[in-house]
Amino acid sequence: MNEYVVQGSLAMARGSFLRIEDGADLLLYVWEGELWLTQEREHRDRWLKAGDWFRLDRDGQALVQAMARTVITITSPEPERSARRISLTRAGTGIPVELHASHSRRWWQQLDALPVWPSAAA
Repeated sequence: MNEYVVQGSLAMARGSFLRIEDGADLLLYVWEGELWLTQEREHRDRWLKAGDWFRLDRDGQALVQAMARTVITITSPEPERSARRISLTRAGTGIPVELHASHSRRWWQQLDALPVWPSAAA
């Protein structure tokens, strides 16, 4: 199975937060360290350590907190399927830094929601 790198070798200090918006199907692989992961509308949180991985199974917000110094890679099964936004808030700063933004995610779904205007010829 081929994966496309969305964010490679992301180092997170203990206490840093990663927010992933609408990232269904993204895979988080932990190279070193430990993560706590929670997804919107999911009652079960996950604890990932070095060598573990998890594929986000829903859109919405996913929050990831580094419980130790951690290095992760985020990949996607298709190049055009990435999160709407990924931001990192480093420990002690409180200021999120945008790592990735994709306004074209699921653009065909946005087209379905647009109103249909009658044509001038009708």
